[in-house]
Amino acid sequence: MPALDQKDSKLMTKAVLLLNLGTPAEPTAGGLRDFYKYFFADPYVFDFNPLLLWLLRNMIIIPFRAPRVAKDYASIWMDQGSPLKVYADRMQHSVQESFDKRGDEVIVVNGMAYSEPFVWDVMQELERREVTDLLLLPMFPQYSTATTASIFNQVKIAAEKWQNQPNLIFVDSLFQEPAFIRAWSIVVTKHLQAEQFDHVIFSYHGVPEKTIKKSDDANVCEFGDCCKQLDENNRYCYRAQCIQTTEAIVQALGWENVNYSVAFQSRFGPLPWLQPYLDEHLKSLLGEEQKRIAVITPSFISDCLETLFEIGREYRGEFLEAGGETFELIPNLNDDQAWFNSVFEIASVYLAHDSSNLS
Repeated sequence: MPALDQKDSKLMTKAVLLLNLGTPAEPTAGGLRDFYKYFFADPYVFDFNPLLLWLLRNMIIIPFRAPRVAKDYASIWMDQGSPLKVYADRMQHSVQESFDKRGDEVIVVNGMAYSEPFVWDVMQELERREVTDLLLLPMFPQYSTATTASIFNQVKIAAEKWQNQPNLIFVDSLFQEPAFIRAWSIVVTKHLQAEQFDHVIFSYHGVPEKTIKKSDDANVCEFGDCCKQLDENNRYCYRAQCIQTTEAIVQALGWENVNYSVAFQSRFGPLPWLQPYLDEHLKSLLGEEQKRIAVITPSFISDCLETLFEIGREYRGEFLEAGGETFELIPNLNDDQAWFNSVFEIASVYLAHDSSNLS
């Protein structure tokens, strides 16, 4: 891992670790194979028989899926690299600059679960820099064991190896942060005139239903109206958090006469996933003569394969071929300055609050 380039001449105690799952280093079969090697080794994502997982990864995914998906990645690749990595780097530089301008000695770094800069490498560097207070800010707005819990676990394991373990500060409810909602309302306002569409879909990355049920200790999950409110029983229900994210954004936008709904995308395999499935939902909307559709994707921070290719090309093509008239994918938060300002605001609040609790 290259040495951190922020304020190398002076050791600091506070740091912000911006967490992502990662991305292939290049849009090639080899790049995908390297990425899959780490991705398919994560027990938080794949909690089934290790032998079956090995067979899936080495006999199906790597030889057959990797070359095909590499072509999809190539179609969305930016001149500077993978969209996720490009936007993550821009965010890191922007937030670091904001702390520097304010005179705060805070280190801001990126950490990835399955690609460089790997979390464990970054954690070693932060230990060298004698960080004592570390804010963990994952770029997954809604909590899930496959994303938030997984990468938090990586950081915890790495921190336990420090000679002087840091104080870890967790942000596990990004979807509820007012600055996050505000950033989305600004971006949507820039790119969407809702009155020009028949319907707006808020599309979220799906998860298997069994993943939700597995963490439902209170046995309240019905995949229905139980998600309309958050309480102690469903506090970490991914589906409920998606519903609440949608309602918060709609409220921030002040929509009163806009038709909107929630759907889920990116499913694979035979198990039932969260519904409605986006592709089937689009068909049902066509059946209701709603032919002008816009899609917003608030479970993603940056545009990526699942937004630009899956929705922006595949689903868009299917919708228009089936008789749709307009299909608009609203850009994600990406490198919008309002979003970068929000990240700085959130990090500042958490660091300040933790400091006041320790004083």
